[in-house]
Order: sequence, then C-alpha cells, then structure tokens
Amino acid sequence: MNTNSEHTTEPNSRRLGGWRWVAVGTVASLATAFCLTTDRHAHSTEPLTNLTAQQSVVKVATAAAIGADDKSGTFKGVVQLKGKAPERKTLVKKGDGAVKDAPVCAAENVLSDDFVVNDKDNGVANVVIYLKKAPEGYKAGSVPEEPAVLDQVGCRFMPHVLGLRVNQKLLLKNDDAAAHNTNITPVRNTGFNQLVSPKNRDGIEFKFTKPEATPIPVKCDLHPWMKAYQIPLDHPFFAVTDESGKFEIKGLPAGKHQFTVWQEVGGYVKGLNGKLEVVIKAGEVTEQTLAFTPADFKVGN
Repeated sequence: MNTNSEHTTEPNSRRLGGWRWVAVGTVASLATAFCLTTDRHAHSTEPLTNLTAQQSVVKVATAAAIGADDKSGTFKGVVQLKGKAPERKTLVKKGDGAVKDAPVCAAENVLSDDFVVNDKDNGVANVVIYLKKAPEGYKAGSVPEEPAVLDQVGCRFMPHVLGLRVNQKLLLKNDDAAAHNTNITPVRNTGFNQLVSPKNRDGIEFKFTKPEATPIPVKCDLHPWMKAYQIPLDHPFFAVTDESGKFEIKGLPAGKHQFTVWQEVGGYVKGLNGKLEVVIKAGEVTEQTLAFTPADFKVGN
C-alpha cells in the first residue's frame, strides 16, 4: 500500500493465491464498505467507536453476471486525512431540556457526523467511492433480497451514509421512544416523507427505482439536526468507508475504471468526479491509500 501519495492511479496489486472469483449470482458482504444498522441499542454518541453501531454489514450482489473465468478483481484501500482533523460540533448537549423530546434526544451529547476522522490513523469515515455508471458490457445481477436499513437511534440516523441498489428494499426503522419524520429528497426518484412511529422495529418499506448521480439528503423535520445521505445505484461497484476509513469493492471487471470520491462537506473530494483512475487486473487486488488535505475535503481546522 502506498502511504506517501495523495492518491495513486498505478495499482499496488497482489495475486489472490489461486482463488477464482465465481461471479454469477454471488452475494458478498462488504464489511468495510456498506453501512447497515442492525437492531443494536447504542445510544451514546460521543466516542468515535459508536460509529460501529452504524457500520454493520449489508449484503449486496457484487459480482453477478461477470462470469466464472477469473475476469474480475478487487479495489480496496483506505481514505486518510493529511493534517489535523477539525473538532466535531456538539449538536445537542446532554440534559438540554429545551430540545424537542429531550428525555430521548438529550440523553447524551449528539455530535455532528458530517466529518468523522479516526484519532488513531486519521481514517475518514463515510466517504463514498463509486462508479457513476456500470462498466460497458456489464450486466447487473439480481438485487439483494436482504433489505437495507435506515434506523433512528438516539435522535441520529444510522448509518449516516448508506449505499444500496436500485429496487433493493429499504426499511425505515425507529429505535427511539419518540417519533421521527423521515424526509428523503431524491433528485430522480419519488421522495419519501412520513412519520416513523416510536419503537417501530418492523420498519416502513421504501424503494428507489432509479440511480442517483450523487448521495441524496435525508432529514428529520421534527429534529432538525438529524441528517443522513443515501445513494442508490444500478450496479454494485460502490463502497462507503468504515470508521477506520477502509473500503473494498469486489467483482470489478478487469480494465481501467474512473471512480468518483464524495464526502458530504465539500462534495467531490479534490474534484474527483469520475476522475480517480484505477487499473483492475483479473484475479488480483488493487490496493491504494487515498490521502487528502483538509482543503481537499473543504473543511477548516
């Protein structure tokens, strides 16, 4: 892994020891990429490790219809901040009786999730790395049967950034003892704006029917500090960095691919809108460190 460059386009690859990636109908768990909330009751918002409550696993079809002749590869790596991370803002102070539903929403400090950096190695969470369009000739496999989940825990959306497939079932849940108005405002899709009742663990079903070019906002009108982002795509070649900044995208066809790198504060990181060139070789892992300055993210110190 190249840890000295801002972002490299020459792959640092390694052979996968004779493994053959059988792609048709494969469903892979991207443990370091796509975020899906489980029914974990993690209400504390202050420690960085609480991101693990929103960085669980969602299964997506990552290699369907590529074939079983070892024509696919993997792109993995880490997104890091080069420099000092800004302090996370406190959106709600613990014990603030003035906020709506204070017994629930002010039970703990609620910190901003818009730019979260791991103190240990400066990994940046919630960065989306994706192809805006499927590679030429690629035929997407079936949509995952397992639904994606957007939960509401401690008056925060979990996960903060969610990638999912077009026509994949999305369940909107609520773990809080207070109602939340979940307002999804897409560009190409029909929006969603409904009340999710307290302790609704069954969830309200929603589906995106069209891909979006960039992640779209989600908010709660009742608790205005609550926000999240979602990006539906018609292919599986996307990832969201975990709490350590790590990501992995499997099943990519061999060849050159132009990835987009997006983070909510500044949008396209360093202008990488379909401009991060990555060479994928069949049966190999291309591994990179993508290191960016605060200015690249458009965040201040």
